[in-house]
Amino acid sequence: MTVMTKSPEQSPPTDRPKRSARFATGFVLSAPVVLGYCTYVMFSGPTEISLGGVSLVMLLWLMFLRVPVGIALAVVGLIGLWAVTGTTTGAINSLHEVAWSSTSSWTLSVIPMFVLMGLLLERSGLGADIYSAVRAIVGRTPAGLAVSTNFAGAAMGAASGSTTGIVYSLGRTGIPEMVKAGYDKRFAAGALMMAGTGGQLIPPSILLVIYAGIAQVPVGQQLMAGMLPGILLHVAYAIAMVALVLLIPRLAPSVKGQRQPIGPRLRASLGIWPVLVLVGVVLGGLYLGVFTPTEAGAFGAVAAGLMVLVTKGFGTLRESIGGATRETVITSGSIFLIIIGGHIFGRFMAVSGIPRVFSEYLENADTGPIGFMLLVLVLYLVLGTFMDPVPMMLITVPILLPIGMSLGVDPIVFGVFAVLMGELAVLTPPVGILVYIVHRIARDSGVKMSLGEVFQGIAWFYPITIAFALTIVFFPEYVLWLPGLMK
Repeated sequence: MTVMTKSPEQSPPTDRPKRSARFATGFVLSAPVVLGYCTYVMFSGPTEISLGGVSLVMLLWLMFLRVPVGIALAVVGLIGLWAVTGTTTGAINSLHEVAWSSTSSWTLSVIPMFVLMGLLLERSGLGADIYSAVRAIVGRTPAGLAVSTNFAGAAMGAASGSTTGIVYSLGRTGIPEMVKAGYDKRFAAGALMMAGTGGQLIPPSILLVIYAGIAQVPVGQQLMAGMLPGILLHVAYAIAMVALVLLIPRLAPSVKGQRQPIGPRLRASLGIWPVLVLVGVVLGGLYLGVFTPTEAGAFGAVAAGLMVLVTKGFGTLRESIGGATRETVITSGSIFLIIIGGHIFGRFMAVSGIPRVFSEYLENADTGPIGFMLLVLVLYLVLGTFMDPVPMMLITVPILLPIGMSLGVDPIVFGVFAVLMGELAVLTPPVGILVYIVHRIARDSGVKMSLGEVFQGIAWFYPITIAFALTIVFFPEYVLWLPGLMK
C-alpha cells in the first residue's frame, strides 16, 4: 500500500508546532489514566518484575511531565512503599527519616563549596581568561581553537565541579570564535560538549562526591581516582580533533600563516595560574592528607575568591559573590532534593525485592566482573536516552554496586565508570540536556545552528567516550593508581 505524504515544501510552516502542541496536550491529558493504572497495579500484589516495570513507567511519565526529578523519585518511592508494606506507616517514617539521614552526611557537605568555587570563577570572568591562556599555549596546533576549548574544559574541570558551568563559560566565547574563524558548526559544537564531559572526572567533581555518599567510600580516594582518567580522556579528545581535521580539512581552517609574536602569547599563557593554584590547594591537600574533602572544598572556595580579588579587583568580587552565593544555595538545594528522592526510591527498591531478583539473574548468568561491567555499560547507554546523571546513579548504584562487589568489581573503579557513563547521559538523545544548552548558547551568540546539527556534532566523539569507558572495564588498575599513592 502506498502512503501519500506531503513534501516539506508543501507543508505549512506552522504544522510542526501544532503537531507538537497536540502531542504534548494528549500526553498531559493521558497522565491521570496512566499514573492511576500504575498505582492500581502496585496495590494489586504484582511480582517483583512487574512491580519494577510499573514503577519505572510511573517514574518516567512523571519526568516527561516535567515534574522535578527529586519529587518524582520521592512520589513513586512513597507509593511503592505503601503498596509493598500495606500501610502508610512505612512510607511516612521513610519520609521523616530519609529527609534528614540522606542529606546530613558529612560527605555531602563538600558540594556547596565546590559549587561556589566554580560559580565564582564563572561569574568573575576568570573562565574566559583561562580559555585565552590555553589558546595561547596550544592554539597553533591543527584544530587549535577546538583543542584549546577541550583543554580549557579540563583546566576548568580542575577548578569547578559543574559540567554546565564549564560549557556556559567556554561556549559564550568558544562557539562564536570557532565559527568566525571558519570551523564547521557541528565540529565546534561537538568540541565544546566534549570539553564539559571530561571535566566531571577531574576533581573537584560533584558527581563523584554524590557517588561516594551513595556507595559509602572515602571521598578523597574517589576524587583522586577520577584524575588520571579525566586527563587521559581530554588527551584522547584532542588527538581525535587533530586527526579529524587532518583527514577532513574542511572542518577547520589551516594554521599556516597564523603565527603570533611570542611575547603576547607568553603573557596570555600566564592566565592559567588560577587553575594551578586551585589544583595545588584542592588536589594537593587531598593527596597529601592535609585536608579532608570538605576542608579542601572550603579552602578552594576561599582561594577562588582571593584570585578574583587579586586579578579582577574588589568591585568584581563584590558583584560576583552575591549572585554566586545565591545560585549556590539554589543548585545545592536542587541536588539535595534529588538525593532525598533517590534514597526514598532506593528504599522502595530494597523492600520490593527487585534487586534480589536482578542479582540472582546475574549470578545464574555467571557473567564475571568484565561481563557485568559490559552489561552496566549497555544499561547506562539506554538509561541515558531519558535520564540525567544524578537520578540515574541514585536509582542504579544501590542495586548494581552490591552485585558488582560480589563479582570482584572495586567500588572506586565503579564510581569513575558510573560518572563517565552518566556524563554520556547529558549528551544522548532525546534528553541530552547539554545539547539543548549548547544550542541555546549558539543561538544567543548569534550563530545559526539547528538542534540536529548540535546532535551531529557528538557523532565524531561519542564512540571515543565509549571506547574509553571500555579501558576502565578491561584495565581498572590505572584508575586505582593515584588513590593508592595517597597519604
